[in-house]
Amino acid sequence: MSTTVGLKLEPLDVLFFRDGRPFGVATRGRSGLPFPQTLAGALWTALLEAQGCDFRQLAERIRQRPGGFDEAIAGAGGAAWIASLAVRGPWLARQQGTGGTLEVLVPAPSVLQAEKGTQGEDAGALRRLRPWPPDRLPGWRAPESSPDLWPLWLQHPRPTQPVSGRYLSSAALDAFLQGAPVRLEQLVQSGDLFELDDRTGIGIDPDRLSAEEGLIYGASFLALQPEVALYAEAVLPDGVGPDALAEIATLAFGGEGRRVRLCVLDEPYRWPEHVPAAAEKPIVLLTTPGLFQERWKPRALNGRLLAAAVPGADAVSGWDLARGGPKPNRFAAQAGSVYFLNQPLDPWPETFSDDPRDAQQGWGCYLKGVWTDA
Repeated sequence: MSTTVGLKLEPLDVLFFRDGRPFGVATRGRSGLPFPQTLAGALWTALLEAQGCDFRQLAERIRQRPGGFDEAIAGAGGAAWIASLAVRGPWLARQQGTGGTLEVLVPAPSVLQAEKGTQGEDAGALRRLRPWPPDRLPGWRAPESSPDLWPLWLQHPRPTQPVSGRYLSSAALDAFLQGAPVRLEQLVQSGDLFELDDRTGIGIDPDRLSAEEGLIYGASFLALQPEVALYAEAVLPDGVGPDALAEIATLAFGGEGRRVRLCVLDEPYRWPEHVPAAAEKPIVLLTTPGLFQERWKPRALNGRLLAAAVPGADAVSGWDLARGGPKPNRFAAQAGSVYFLNQPLDPWPETFSDDPRDAQQGWGCYLKGVWTDA
């Protein structure tokens, strides 16, 4: 049986996570939040380094046999179980009180709406987009790939707007998943969790160890607020305990040589979950971006999906160190996407990634809740 271990990642400095856009002279690189593949690669690399893995030999073995990752690791001096290690996250988290308990925060669901011109306690309970029968909305045309899809609609006399850029507190998350009212003051603004630290740098000539003429660039680094960290989970294969992570004190995470302190928690975070009762139906909230063949829709929901709210897509790329080349550019449905189902899945998958390799990296993590027609 696998073991899920909770991990706390504390930045030792500002962090930098690039997207796929070019970055060079007279440009500005802007850090975003880390993608699942960044964390998975960092954790795998740290475990292999701790075991003295020969990375050149590992890369050569992977090129010779792309599908035999576990054999390549074992042949390069690492433990074969690392190839089976799955990662979940990362998510933003903040310290609760003096006991060290973490509150994990997820992006606000894309169906939540606030009245325009109101804020804080004046906003009252947030409104929700809900599936609306197609015959009651003139002009509705479902996508050809999902002809049975219903539109989302909000019956409210005043204008509303999405609550994008905010995060659900634990209380708000639990309320949303059980279909209870969520108030705007229960949401956390991004500025309370992180800011961007703008810096200017110069290129260095590696031979002369001096500044290269005219090579000036700008970069915006991710700076987490005090008492804010990142939370993740490692799913260890059968027979491997949490002690396997004890040797990793710090982790190289992101670009510019930045590192985080890795702390193994006594127990993983207790995620809320609500099962539909009478007259209730399942709802799914993506907590990490999802990579799907159809971009916006997980394959696992075919035949069950009634409506969906996907706020946008994140461009995902990267550099494959083992194969010495760029990864193909893909687009992931953003965290905060919401899927309304007409009946539960049986069984529910670990994540909603179509490809098992993406699932192992933590793409498509989700939480289950309930919704009603009322």
